[in-house]
Amino acid sequence: MKKILITGSEGFLAKNFINNVKEKIKFYKFDKKINGDLAKKKKFPEVDYVLHLAAFNSTKDFYNNPLKVIYDNFFPTYNLINYYKNQKKKPIFIFTGTPEIASGAVDLFGYKVPTDEKVPSVIPDILNKRWSYAGSKSLSEQLVIHSGLKFIIVRPHNVYGQFQKNHFIPEFINRSYKNKIELYGWKNKRSWLHVDDFCEALKMVIQSKKCINQIINIGSNFEMSTLNVAKLILQYKYPNKSKKIIKKNAPQGSALIRIPDIRKIKKLTGWEPKIKVKEGIKKLIEYGK
Repeated sequence: MKKILITGSEGFLAKNFINNVKEKIKFYKFDKKINGDLAKKKKFPEVDYVLHLAAFNSTKDFYNNPLKVIYDNFFPTYNLINYYKNQKKKPIFIFTGTPEIASGAVDLFGYKVPTDEKVPSVIPDILNKRWSYAGSKSLSEQLVIHSGLKFIIVRPHNVYGQFQKNHFIPEFINRSYKNKIELYGWKNKRSWLHVDDFCEALKMVIQSKKCINQIINIGSNFEMSTLNVAKLILQYKYPNKSKKIIKKNAPQGSALIRIPDIRKIKKLTGWEPKIKVKEGIKKLIEYGK
């Protein structure tokens, strides 16, 4: 039986992943709500994999608590790496990076879209608090790569679904009871990935030896603007009511377009996304009823 230490076990991605796994796996759950600060833990269990999903990932927090974002992204990662690299049995370290690090290269230098894993990490404005997240994630990726451990870095792209909080889709759903609903960044385009597809991709990545020491996008080619996603939400949640969307500009630093090149994961594992945006939003709305 494989043993996996999974961080952020009470969070969106981890909770869904644990629920989706049917194979016999022993999970050691670590989460700030259960175990306290991971950066201060002195001992961890012997495992085959470390699946490090914990992160301070909320756009509001990027702006309101940048130091906390940097701390929570980097120091738990450093502590886990520092512990396991000194153990006799060394696990494969799986780290969740972020597509946020690609935004600067795309917006400032016209890097290609869909964007592959070779994209340079660019911080467009070091003074903008938003980049506390991308900057600390980028540094953490370097930490993982140079740790001496076998690793896999996955970059999830706009994953949505049940249990998610503090992101565009759940926040818009929560505000949708109003007759007039504000929508920030209505022009932004994203590719949207349902969490069930993400979990299947992550399982296949973990099982593939070809993925070791690789950086891998996990996303979809199901592109849609935030405005059209918002309209879908209203269509499925309030089919017989008329609602007005108030269009607002995106916060400074928000990427206009974020679409991943997913040819690499397909080549390495054969995985492809299945749940299209309309189906995924409908599924999410029905789940919340």
